[in-house]
Amino acid sequence: MEIKMKRIRSVKKYLADIDENGTFYIGVQVDSKVKNILTQYFDVMDSKKTLFMPQPYIGIMSKRNTVGEFIADKTKPKETQYRAQNWSLKDWGGTWHSGTSEVPYLGYPKNFTPPKNYYFHYLKDSQHNNNQLLVIDKTFTNVDAEFDNIRFCINLVLEIFSRAETFIFDTKGQRITPIIKIVPWEVLPKGKKIWNVFKNGKSYSNVSESEKHLIKERFNYIESFKPDAEYRGIGNYNGYVVFCFENKKIYVLDSAIYGNAIYIFSDSWKKLSKLSKREIIRGNLEKKRIIHSPNWKRELKKELTE
Repeated sequence: MEIKMKRIRSVKKYLADIDENGTFYIGVQVDSKVKNILTQYFDVMDSKKTLFMPQPYIGIMSKRNTVGEFIADKTKPKETQYRAQNWSLKDWGGTWHSGTSEVPYLGYPKNFTPPKNYYFHYLKDSQHNNNQLLVIDKTFTNVDAEFDNIRFCINLVLEIFSRAETFIFDTKGQRITPIIKIVPWEVLPKGKKIWNVFKNGKSYSNVSESEKHLIKERFNYIESFKPDAEYRGIGNYNGYVVFCFENKKIYVLDSAIYGNAIYIFSDSWKKLSKLSKREIIRGNLEKKRIIHSPNWKRELKKELTE
């Protein structure tokens, strides 16, 4: 069944053509518009270029799917947090001075809700001239227990493509190419400034100018210690950066978009790169967690020079 609307609330009526306990896929038929969206708004996640992850800035469903979200816990007392703020002051001589500061405020602590982690892949429609489909990398079953996941995935596809469709397959339905390897991190060329990679990115649509200034300051400061390698995340790690100091066995993880802390790891990069975002943020695996507060430079310098 084809669905054309902004989002759905009820699932049952959109599964009317699927038998109870019947299996199906959710996705879209591939045309030039779908290919264009795939090129602009998805990260390629495997070496054969057949597995794709929507980037988080497309909308709230893509964000929840790809990077998760932080939700305020109003059952707990407020705590001191920090936000970036530009300021301008005129001195007694009439000269203006300006800058950006971390301003403290009281806010509820936030709990991290992990991402859904749904990928998209190509599929051949063997029942209709082997037409090419782009579907979510999961077979769904028409049972009440799956309705929440089905609703989420239909709304995810609607958000991205403005249409969604359910596809029923017999055993002949198959992937075009097998998945080989998911690569959630990509190394940056030596000497390429990480800020130059992020500064014009579409991910910044919801980041204030004050925040951009402080992000650039953080990245430039970390790079002043001359890391051996730098990685930026894609897919679930979109917006995240890792600075590798191999000789010291120190790995600094920061975000250009999400969260409010720098994470210091002392394990190998190979192990770190395999951690899920939930393990990084909630696993207490880091050597040190440095809040983006006025003291962050001093704390980071201590870790990188001791």
